Amino acid sequence: MAQSKTDSKPPKVKKAVAKKIADYFLRNGYLRLPAEKPSKKKKTVSKKGYEIRFVAKDRKELSEMKSLLKEAGLTAGKPFDKFNQFVLPVYGKEKYLRFKEMLADQKIRLRAHKK
Repeated sequence: MAQSKTDSKPPKVKKAVAKKIADYFLRNGYLRLPAEKPSKKKKTVSKKGYEIRFVAKDRKELSEMKSLLKEAGLTAGKPFDKFNQFVLPVYGKEKYLRFKEMLADQKIRLRAHKK
């Protein structure tokens, strides 16, 4: 029986690419994760999903981030301006888990901020 594309593991990311992506993220990137439990005040569940945001200082850096993410198998969303910087989002739980695994291979741990 042939394996489907969802069953196969993505190829390994080169260490240099993973390190550069990690450096950009650790400099001033951030995560937007869905709320696990609805708050008692709000009875609805958050509709927002998993999102990784990379912040670039200029268009050259933005272009480099896009190419590094593409090489790592993480498709980026549409970049947008925010306070004279560019934000490059990566959407999806699978991509978030792949990113987390890639950082773990580099021995970098993500810490969630509690509100």
